[in-house]
Amino acid sequence: MAGTIEERLAELARSEAPAVTRFDANEGLRGGWAVLPSAFNPPTRAHLRLLDLAEGVAGAEGSAALLTTRNVAKGVEGASLEDRIGMLLATRESQPGLAVLGANQARIADQAAVLCDTWPDASFDFVLGYDTLVRLFDQQYYTGAMEAVLDPFFERHRVIVATRGEVTEREMREWVAEQASRYADRIVTVALDREHGRIASSEIRSRIEAGEGSDDLPEGVAEYIREHGLYEGT
Repeated sequence: MAGTIEERLAELARSEAPAVTRFDANEGLRGGWAVLPSAFNPPTRAHLRLLDLAEGVAGAEGSAALLTTRNVAKGVEGASLEDRIGMLLATRESQPGLAVLGANQARIADQAAVLCDTWPDASFDFVLGYDTLVRLFDQQYYTGAMEAVLDPFFERHRVIVATRGEVTEREMREWVAEQASRYADRIVTVALDREHGRIASSEIRSRIEAGEGSDDLPEGVAEYIREHGLYEGT
């Protein structure tokens, strides 16, 4: 898929067929990857720390940030999708091996399917925050039996889930045992340290809107936001 970031995102959004593209390089993906699907509005130091943790757990050869043109729970507000890709590319100053991907699938199971179809020589583990894990097991996002979608997903992929906010790793494990026991052996819990666990993109946006800076952004992202005037007065 050739063209500018804006053109490639528009092509993804228009496509009725599942599609994914890589923005940081022209090569395909091979080997094992830890994939973090998120809104990245903006990308934070917590996102990068979570990927570092996930690589260690998964034994992955690389990590990837996945932005989707469709989302099951959020609309597009704040930065445009084009700017979010731009910010992700800027994170590569501090995380040079990061793959930056875009897809047109909202559900994680569908994202997994298009990744595997596009890059059959690669394998993917998914990195989620606790809130996203809860949505993964929310029946409202499935038209039929949830297990019909999740069984094949968990056969091929693991989920690495991290603490978020006040939720502890023990509470996450208890939730998995109660709500997702069918797949418990494919769900790995990790704990973000307090410094990174408190970081929230929404709080960063509010601080920038108020004219304040933030130490919770990778330097390349902070510079991109300043240069493009993002989140000011939004």
